[in-house]
Amino acid sequence: MRILLKYAVLLAVILASVSCARVAVKQPVPSDKPMVRLAAAQYPQFSDDASIESLKEAVNRNLKYLSALKEDHLFHYGDDTYTPREIKASLLYFMSVLHTCKGDVQMLNKSMREDFTVYAASGSDGLGKVYYTGYYVPVLDGSRTKTGRYRYPLYSLPKDLFSVDADSGKSVGRRVEGKVVPYYTHEEIHKGALAGRGLEFLWVDNRVDLFFLQVQGSGTVRLEDGSMINVTYAGANGRSYKPAGRVLVDENKIPLSEMSLKAIKRYLSDHPEDVDRVLFSNPSYVFFRESRESAIGSTGVSLIDGRAIATDKKVFPQGALVYVSTNKSEFREDESLIGQSQLTRFALNQDTGGAIIGPGRADFFWGRGSAAELQAGYMKYNGTLYFIVKKRK
Repeated sequence: MRILLKYAVLLAVILASVSCARVAVKQPVPSDKPMVRLAAAQYPQFSDDASIESLKEAVNRNLKYLSALKEDHLFHYGDDTYTPREIKASLLYFMSVLHTCKGDVQMLNKSMREDFTVYAASGSDGLGKVYYTGYYVPVLDGSRTKTGRYRYPLYSLPKDLFSVDADSGKSVGRRVEGKVVPYYTHEEIHKGALAGRGLEFLWVDNRVDLFFLQVQGSGTVRLEDGSMINVTYAGANGRSYKPAGRVLVDENKIPLSEMSLKAIKRYLSDHPEDVDRVLFSNPSYVFFRESRESAIGSTGVSLIDGRAIATDKKVFPQGALVYVSTNKSEFREDESLIGQSQLTRFALNQDTGGAIIGPGRADFFWGRGSAAELQAGYMKYNGTLYFIVKKRK
């Protein structure tokens, strides 16, 4: 089962203004296709700012996904199509190149130009501009039973919820007196619409954190004995997602330039009287299930921190090797924002999300923990996105 999360990370839809990274793809003309094949002279200068070991593990997990596909499954890269066998062979060859290069950037780029075909995402402007946001795996404190401290439930998927499409998990409602009506809203569920059905399987102590667990679509609940329970997306109530942060911007509670996940949490902590109104402005509600692993992507494999992205699966091939070029945030020790620096990294396209739509959007998976949450909460940068396949002989 996939995360299907991200009604993105929330900044994907909260903010309209973004900081700029390098976004110009050297294409001869604008493209109206999702991606365009580049000539070798148009390739970016490839480099990687993270541990190659993490990339190896991400590739190994991705190979399991590819191995499970039927051979008639086709991957569409612009005007070209590839089989699962070709994509697997391409990944294996790429990893052999990394092993041979041993960190030599010049050797790597020589091989990329000689041995690989590179496609650029056409982006939102047809010229390669891709808007990046980030997501992460939150960790909440919780209990198997309701107590005075742990009183906010995680619900499993209700049996009376009808789904429009089993693959997308898009739900349409419930049946009342022979008629299908919209499913309960976030506010109705919070106020007890599902109480007494035995759907509660975990309880947590922080309502705002639970809200953002739903935004992320998966996470981990830490029990009092120290054990960790992974939870992942099981479905949603079919209501349209509306970013809670938008309310605070529109009401001038938080300036647009200062908007971040951290800023929203701080505001709600300081203004508990506004929590109901702000959170209920989003009628969407997510249901969960327990999972052996955390951060299960739409390809069905557990994601590696900093080595996965989410894109529109109707536009870009799942399981593809990609190259990300954008920015990341830099922070002081007190977690205040200093500025930004370049992020250049190979990753796998292993996830999707309801707010990640079209060729100009990508969501970068930062991983687990507070540092990942901090990066994801501030990520709102333009960049470029490339898809890589070994050349055919």
